[in-house]
Amino acid sequence: MMRVAVVGSGLVGLATAYELSRRGAEVVVVGNRAPGTGASTNNAGWVVPAESGPVPAPGVVLQTLRWMAKPDSPVYVRPELSPSFIRFFAGMLRACNAGSYDRAFAATAALARGTMDALDAWAADGMAFEMHAAGELRAYVDAAAYRAAVADLMRYERAGLAAEPLTGDEARTAVPALGDGVVGAVRFPSERHVRPQTVVDALVARLDALGATQVRGRVTGAWALPSGGAELRGGFGSLRADALVIAAGAWSGRVARLLGSRLPVRPGKGYSVDYVPAQLDMGPTVMLSEAHVAVTPLDGATRVAGTMEFGRLDERISAVRLRAVREAPGRYFRAWNPDAPSLAASAGLRPMMPDGIACIGRLAPFGQVYVATGHAMLGLTLAPRTGALLASAILDGADPAELRPFSPARFGA
Repeated sequence: MMRVAVVGSGLVGLATAYELSRRGAEVVVVGNRAPGTGASTNNAGWVVPAESGPVPAPGVVLQTLRWMAKPDSPVYVRPELSPSFIRFFAGMLRACNAGSYDRAFAATAALARGTMDALDAWAADGMAFEMHAAGELRAYVDAAAYRAAVADLMRYERAGLAAEPLTGDEARTAVPALGDGVVGAVRFPSERHVRPQTVVDALVARLDALGATQVRGRVTGAWALPSGGAELRGGFGSLRADALVIAAGAWSGRVARLLGSRLPVRPGKGYSVDYVPAQLDMGPTVMLSEAHVAVTPLDGATRVAGTMEFGRLDERISAVRLRAVREAPGRYFRAWNPDAPSLAASAGLRPMMPDGIACIGRLAPFGQVYVATGHAMLGLTLAPRTGALLASAILDGADPAELRPFSPARFGA
């Protein structure tokens, strides 16, 4: 029986551990915090292949430079003079072109294909979690932005994703809570959403039932073994495994460095806050397109999530940026009170790669060391397929075509 250590107890790490355990591997999950802490639960809860577009896109650099003067803008960059910061944003700049964007979108949409079936399979395997299949609506208050979105709908058709343009009145028929300022929308009827904590809890419980071991502690040492596996040391003690998976989210670069590998992953901080009781009566999730804020209807709550803040591994919340997230729905909905009763706001550090797509595959030059990180805002969407395909690569020696665009080799790793 192969023994596999998975470093990281977020959604991607847990999904990978589940697929390995389900197929008979002996799995040890190493987490520095409680499972799902951070970006895995502090997010919009969206399962959305339609959101496969990467952050680097044509025009993003100029727009970000404008936004940098506004601390409450949708995207904010805290500049550093470190070489890693400069390399990361130089790589992002190179990716801000139409060709790179198209390739990244196609690769990510292909990886997401089958996600809904995978979630249904999880449920059939005894995992109970809150899930809704009500679709997604992208609402626009700027006519030019709406026209540009409609002109781009062929991209989704090519990827096999259903998309439908709606006028402002049609959008208000679909979601009556939308206000008169909404000039149009795009509906993606096949998208879903979940309450992330329930998914994490379900995976943890299923791993326990499958006999996987979960240990707590920070990894402080890592060595590749001549046999092809690895040895880890840290607050949990020492453990050896035939294969190692680094799935530590925004912290994956730190773990890879212990092995002498440079992985250019940086954190992109996002905020979320749950209004309880729910403020809005709505079925689908709604993307406030110009504000880059997601609104999610959950059982008994309305979740609002947004911002992309590039900085250090720091989960502190900016009051100014949080206020912008709270107030954004006021431009789109008829009735919105940013100061209505809510739970405490939370922040999560999304793992970001310079070219905007995930990093999944074997970490050279090691024989049985793999990485699964950089899923950005699509951890929930991509975790099921990432776990299944990576398990196949580890246990069968397969080379899944869907994972080739995400290889760490593109960074020399």
